[in-house]
Amino acid sequence: MVSTRSLEHGVDSAIARQLEAGFPWLRFHKELEPAYREEHFERSRLFIRLSLLLGLLLSATFFWLGRSATSPGAAPLADVIRFGLLTPAFLITILMSFLPTRRTLFRRFLLLTALSVALAHIALSLMMPLDQHHLAFVSLPVVIVFVFFALGLFMQTALFVCVLALLSYVGGALLTGMPTGQLGYNAAVLMATIVICAMGSYVLEHAMRERYLESHLLAEMVERDGLTGLYNRRAFDRYLESAWAMAKRQRCTLCVMLADIDFFKAYNDHHGHQAGDECLRKVASAVSRAARRPLDFAGRFGGEEFILLLYDVDQDASTMLAERVRNTVAGLRLPHRSSSVAQVVTVSIGVAVVSPTETPRSLQGVIQLADQALYQAKREGRNRIVVEEAADALIQTGVFKTS
Repeated sequence: MVSTRSLEHGVDSAIARQLEAGFPWLRFHKELEPAYREEHFERSRLFIRLSLLLGLLLSATFFWLGRSATSPGAAPLADVIRFGLLTPAFLITILMSFLPTRRTLFRRFLLLTALSVALAHIALSLMMPLDQHHLAFVSLPVVIVFVFFALGLFMQTALFVCVLALLSYVGGALLTGMPTGQLGYNAAVLMATIVICAMGSYVLEHAMRERYLESHLLAEMVERDGLTGLYNRRAFDRYLESAWAMAKRQRCTLCVMLADIDFFKAYNDHHGHQAGDECLRKVASAVSRAARRPLDFAGRFGGEEFILLLYDVDQDASTMLAERVRNTVAGLRLPHRSSSVAQVVTVSIGVAVVSPTETPRSLQGVIQLADQALYQAKREGRNRIVVEEAADALIQTGVFKTS
């Protein structure tokens, strides 16, 4: 149902393709997964912080109950685990949750805290006298539930932690001489808890990922042109601002292309509006093929005009890509008997190549530079490209000057 909806609205994007392909292994394509993880942890940060505080309180309770039952010989080592490992792990991770600029470090500390909680409680449980071991064992299923559902970990990560904990428990129990019958029963309980939690965690994460894709697809549809499926002018203005800032930071170039269908009004008048709409769709598809990289952008700028924003390409590469777009559109072989430059639909393309760190031009000035190049291409006869490089121009927003 979801994939049909995306096709109905003509949305061809990484989000729509991921929804259509599905994600049975709870992983998105490489261009989506990092963004999802970032948003997931930011959205869950407060919940994780509260869970860590709760975990610290629960661990302190188990510490108090277990300390009185721990054998005297094991008490010093147990205190090292309780107060030298677990308590600092909780406190440091809680502190990290208040530092939004340390996102990657926070996620790593969460994983280390999950491992510490699971392995420490297993070690403390195995330190109990055998006749009281069943009292300490009660905390282990609680720890498994905590790892799966309280720390914001993804299902596969939580499963890895808990399986490692189970293996550690079995190995430790064999070393401490636990009776085989008791070990088998306890291992079965832990295994059943892990399986049930893994199933619940899978369903929960799958639903969260699907909701993420659907909400972002809805946002994309608002910024898409209903006829061609390309992004609209509003989306371009928003994206240009972020791409400009990124190019400044990374000292990269930006290329803006404006492509205009030659004599499109005459095409509409001669072939009809339905044929005109189909022409726009096919040209839009041809234009969008030049923007296949994650940071590239293709949109409908208005009417019969399309815009491309290509990240980190120089003048030679921009010229080659613009020529490829022009040839691709001509290669559609759409008849255009009212055109004075060819018997098929063609486009004129204006290209502006800028380096945000080397030009005083504003964002709108870049678009104006591409528009000037497009005007030049039309003035020279259409069905051609004109490339303007901003490095040697003295152009300001709204005013074009050449030295």
